[in-house]
Amino acid sequence: MVVDIDMPEMNGIEMCEVLKGSGRGLPTILITGKSDARTRSLAAQSEAVAVLFKPFEEDPLLDAIASALALSTRP
Repeated sequence: MVVDIDMPEMNGIEMCEVLKGSGRGLPTILITGKSDARTRSLAAQSEAVAVLFKPFEEDPLLDAIASALALSTRP
């Protein structure tokens, strides 16, 4: 799942926690346009496969997707 950290009502990290708590957790890639200390701290505490700061290049996104897919196919 690719999700933006900064969303209305529930941020991307909170959404991942809700999904995880419901038993529907997915390998997650977080993206954000913010690089302030609060956002970096939240991202570091998450269990995301990767955190990408906008603007980002195509290759880091593709690498993160490959890592997430590898995790999702583990037994």
